[in-house]
Amino acid sequence: MNLPSKIKGWLSSAQVGLPYLKQSASPEEVMAQYIATGKKYYLTRLVNEFNGSLYHYLLTQSDKTTAEDVVQTVWLKVMNSQSQMTPTHIKSWLFTIARNTLIDELRKQNKWQYVEFDDQLSDSHNLELAFEKETQLNLFNQALSALPFLQREAFIFQQEGFSLMEIAELTHESQETIKSRLRYARNHLKSKVGAKL
Repeated sequence: MNLPSKIKGWLSSAQVGLPYLKQSASPEEVMAQYIATGKKYYLTRLVNEFNGSLYHYLLTQSDKTTAEDVVQTVWLKVMNSQSQMTPTHIKSWLFTIARNTLIDELRKQNKWQYVEFDDQLSDSHNLELAFEKETQLNLFNQALSALPFLQREAFIFQQEGFSLMEIAELTHESQETIKSRLRYARNHLKSKVGAKL
């Protein structure tokens, strides 16, 4: 995903006259340098590392336009966070900003729904007929899209490498609630795709 022009232009001259920071520096070290110096180079490193996974998460939870708008807003919020303390876990912090910003945007668009999925509510006959016409990847994407926001979100966070505890912290839910959402998500995906999840 290409960055919107506002962000891209802001970052374009980011590498001029900077102190050396080792390539293996952790995201937390990079963010600490950004907060301390305000140099665009450090933010560019964070964007290069996390923009793709943030955009992927947002795209699975919304449409392309909304995902692009929200990812841009996330980076603008990070730029404006310079006076704050360095977050202890940058990836979780960024995904929390992305999640909250997305929910705010979906509420503005009147598209936010809090619904837990019940297998009995789906019309499996019509879904199965549609799925038979698509490839396995399309089957999976359709099944994933059919999940309610919170179950799809928990599943995507798990695919992004977050632990159960981290997902619970990101979503402000109990670990048992997250386990339940993941179980419903996997059961739904297995019933529609037959994948080993």
